[in-house]
Amino acid sequence: MNKEKAQEHIENNLNNNDSLVGFFQAIEPPKIWLFFVIGPLAILSMKTYFVAATANGMHFFKLNLLGKFSDDDFFNFNEIENVKIGKGLLQRPFLFQFKNSRKLKIKAQLKGVDKIAKLTDETQNHIENNIPRIK
Repeated sequence: MNKEKAQEHIENNLNNNDSLVGFFQAIEPPKIWLFFVIGPLAILSMKTYFVAATANGMHFFKLNLLGKFSDDDFFNFNEIENVKIGKGLLQRPFLFQFKNSRKLKIKAQLKGVDKIAKLTDETQNHIENNIPRIK
């Protein structure tokens, strides 16, 4: 899905009195242990997200295998315990830890073709300023 359609969908599904700071495309890598169980079909466990940083929190829009929006999770900044941000050339790893003991490991897109929504410095700075960061 290109970033213009994604931005339109994200802005239409924001909470009232909330404004979009930035968004990016990210993937949740497949589980390594699945390769030992089902082999190459483990790649089907990989999930794609559009992650939107807003003034009040974070939206995680999940895409299905066909690239259509299927699910939306919203977390206020006070519901996110911390975030660990790694380094990368093409993708930047993020590990979100939530106060309900859930973890989400994603890789944000840094480079690629123009139609893909990429992580910008402004969006990353907004995330770092509102969520405690682990070094």
